[in-house]
Amino acid sequence: MRHDTTTGMSPARRVIPCIDVREGVATSPSGIPGLADPLDVAGIAAGYAQDGAGQLFLDVVDPWPEAGYLSDLLRELKKTGLDLLVSVQHGVLPPAETCTEVLSAGADALSVSTSMVRQPDRVAEAVRLLGAARLLGVVNCSGDRQQGWHTLVDGGATRTALDALEVARRFGDLRVRALLANNVDREGTGIGYDLDLTRAASRASRLPVVASGGAGSAEQLADALRDGDATHVLVNKVVHSGRETVGSLSQAMGRCLSAGRD
Repeated sequence: MRHDTTTGMSPARRVIPCIDVREGVATSPSGIPGLADPLDVAGIAAGYAQDGAGQLFLDVVDPWPEAGYLSDLLRELKKTGLDLLVSVQHGVLPPAETCTEVLSAGADALSVSTSMVRQPDRVAEAVRLLGAARLLGVVNCSGDRQQGWHTLVDGGATRTALDALEVARRFGDLRVRALLANNVDREGTGIGYDLDLTRAASRASRLPVVASGGAGSAEQLADALRDGDATHVLVNKVVHSGRETVGSLSQAMGRCLSAGRD
């Protein structure tokens, strides 16, 4: 049985906000009130940190050769005190030298998804050289419990025949930091996470699981933690839009979790 490291953790620390980045700025303006620049990644991140978040998922959509700004951005983001989980080029893992540079600049872990399908030997080598705790496994998939979940790569653009739970098992064998389970069918919908997926991914990998895809309310976040075997929940549009804050979601989520224990 996997060890649950979230015991006693405040609700806010279990919420991981995500910022999508292109050319060093957010891919769309944030609706968070009071920002001097709604595209400024560091400004957005600082607000999340002030609300109590402990980690930030930075989803850099640029390919590695066009992400030369990343080290400077990470050094700026590190000032927020957030642990930085960094995905570049849809989870492509660069050569070890580049990995070391990014980690030295402030990344706490590099996200791996596409490379686990196309370059599994590179991922295993990175675990050996960098340590398993410096890698975050990501399974992007489409489907449901009845039909099964098919792994997607290239940010969801390419469908593979590989079962998502098999990829989860491979990450589990490497004992990476955690596994982010994302059903792309739910991204941006606000209908809630695929709890069948998070439960199945947790069992298959025996890793801490981050629920992703579909967050729209505090109740859905609580459901993932209470009923979906998730240890953390990823949020993006719901907070980037300004409709909710990490703080408001966390407080309401905490109430939901407390009510569920009564």
